[in-house]
Amino acid sequence: MSSGFADLTVQAHQLVSEGDLTGAERLLADALSDADPRPGNASPELAEAAGLQARVLVALGEPHSARGWAAFAYAAATRLHGRSDERTVTAAATLAAVLHRVGSDARAARLYSDVIIELTARDGPESQRVLAAHADLATVEYARGQCEVARDRLQDAWELHREVYGDGHPSGVKMLAKLGAMERDCGRYADSHEHLTLAEELCRLHLDPDDPLAAQVAGLARAAADPDHVCPAPAPEPPPARTTPVVPAARVPPPAEGPHDLPPYSPPALDEPVETPLYHPPGRAAETAHVPTPRTAPEADGDAFDDYPWPPDEPAEQPWRPDADPLPPTVVGLADDEPDGVRRVPPPAPEPPSRYLPVHVPRPPAAERRTLPWLPLVVLGVVVALLLGTIAVIAGVSRVDDGRDTPPPATSAPAPTSAGPAPSTPAAAEPGTPPGRFALTDRRDSIVLSWTYPAGAEGPVVVAGGRSGQPQGTFATLPAGSADYIAYGLDRTTDYCFTVALVWSTDTVARTGPVCTKRRR
Repeated sequence: MSSGFADLTVQAHQLVSEGDLTGAERLLADALSDADPRPGNASPELAEAAGLQARVLVALGEPHSARGWAAFAYAAATRLHGRSDERTVTAAATLAAVLHRVGSDARAARLYSDVIIELTARDGPESQRVLAAHADLATVEYARGQCEVARDRLQDAWELHREVYGDGHPSGVKMLAKLGAMERDCGRYADSHEHLTLAEELCRLHLDPDDPLAAQVAGLARAAADPDHVCPAPAPEPPPARTTPVVPAARVPPPAEGPHDLPPYSPPALDEPVETPLYHPPGRAAETAHVPTPRTAPEADGDAFDDYPWPPDEPAEQPWRPDADPLPPTVVGLADDEPDGVRRVPPPAPEPPSRYLPVHVPRPPAAERRTLPWLPLVVLGVVVALLLGTIAVIAGVSRVDDGRDTPPPATSAPAPTSAGPAPSTPAAAEPGTPPGRFALTDRRDSIVLSWTYPAGAEGPVVVAGGRSGQPQGTFATLPAGSADYIAYGLDRTTDYCFTVALVWSTDTVARTGPVCTKRRR
């Protein structure tokens, strides 16, 4: 039987590689129909065949049919190989994906966390499998309503993947597009637009035009936000404190009771049972105390065999609460009427206003303020400036009056006009003049370049750049008159240098000097 399952699994893998998922599913279904359904009796070949069948059913869009085989494979692999084995980790990841698709997100999140722990111990925290598992866990957290936790996890995974494997890796592009879609559904439209635009740019730079991932990213960038997604509301603020708190008061015994005489204390004998008195509400006979057994929900159970078979949901037990019974007589402030012998402590009465008028009490004069030594100099300077301005105004008026009395001398030159000089247009730059005021602004995720386009030029602008100390390559060719450019998709910890060139003619190209980033590693 074992060798037969091994041969069938090899044939099914061959059909999957050829794209015949339906044929692989039929081949495995016929072989597994007569298998022992108990995971405790499964062989390694049977567990592998069940896991492959679950993955094929998920790919065919039948997660509910895949759930039983995925749970069977995970339970059998755990028994055969242990939780840390590579085959068990693969079965756990398959079961987590199936549970997420059928809506059991709590169990899926727990399994993804186990997968991350095992893969991190095996491959390290920067491996592609660990980062992909983080992205899958973020998707499950997002489905559970943990939007902020999911976005932070996915952004951290993408940034680490980008730093280790570069911008053009398909897994990183997929994480970035998924992050942008999450942000759009949560109403963070500025961040969503930036990340989806960058994902499209990375697809254009690093993927073939007919790559399926490029088409998926383009469709995701143009899709609308999910109208059914609602981010959870923030936790409600605690209710305000009561303005008139109820203070329990001591019980005042009536005069008829007299003082209470306490009996002398005698410790119980060793062979006597010690009973703890319980409070019984009035109207209810003493009965045996009932403590409900807490029920553990299926989502919180950690046994690997709980997923097979699937138990039906049961209603949770309700604890006993004496809501209909009267309150004890010693509780103050929670009942409408005060019992006998219980009183409230009244607040202190306000003091009556005084009948006497206020009397003036002489106080010693306040100490004279200490003036600053430079304050008189400042005042004197202001006064002198005002006097000089006044004298200048008087002299100007007198000169105007004298000019009115004395006729102007006759001259042959024309009288000056009051019109100002005509605005002058900037002179055209000489051919071969490079762009001016070349500046760089480093935003880590992007680099902004700006310059001034020479007057009179009509040629295109070529932006070139590269890593510091390495040859530069062309980033973009911009139309005439362009004065800025933003470079995306660069490493956050690497320094880059850029130049801008203006093409005056086929023989004349004017370049600026290089401008580089200065990042701290």
